[in-house]
Amino acid sequence: MEATINIGEEKVRLKANAITAIHYKNQFKSDILKDTLNAMGGVEAILKLQSLEGAEDYEKLQFLLDEIDTVLIYQFVWSWAKTADRNVDPFYEWISNVDMPPVTELLLEDGFVELLVGNVYRKK
Repeated sequence: MEATINIGEEKVRLKANAITAIHYKNQFKSDILKDTLNAMGGVEAILKLQSLEGAEDYEKLQFLLDEIDTVLIYQFVWSWAKTADRNVDPFYEWISNVDMPPVTELLLEDGFVELLVGNVYRKK
């Protein structure tokens, strides 16, 4: 699964596959599946996130924002960027050098929610 999102003035390619979990575990010493569930407030929140159709779904979005762990979301973004490009700097260097948008903007980027939900669930 792939997406290209805007981070500041840059377009950043993100990719999720099996190696993503390994990059995540190596960098953060934690499991990406467990952290995705924690970051989003559990399975119920992830199902609501999957049903978002845009900013007009304010009530659903507000529910999700109350549950989101911003740092974990940024860690996911780094892991996906690292999967897309092995030359991405280690997390703390990378996050210091990018103009990361608010999580609300990330959620509305094309393909972002699919990557996030893909950490937990993929349709065949």
